[in-house]
Amino acid sequence: MFALIWKIATLDVLADLYVAAGPGERERMAAGVEALNARRRSSPHDEGESRSNGFRVAFPPLLAVFFHVSEADRVVRVVRVQRYGR
Repeated sequence: MFALIWKIATLDVLADLYVAAGPGERERMAAGVEALNARRRSSPHDEGESRSNGFRVAFPPLLAVFFHVSEADRVVRVVRVQRYGR
């Protein structure tokens, strides 16, 4: 099991995206982030697409979420989120 840490600035961006979204989009975002968080805690290397230096990107509904996996510390750090898709 991995610990999951969201940077505060990243959570602020997620909150802004959520507030700017319509009601249906908010439901999709919330459900997607919740499911993604659960999967990253158990098997983060299987989630999303790999990038260099241990970084990965995943695409829950309407978002792109960038995170770093530290195998040595057993920690996943979410470092960036942005609006993506429709």
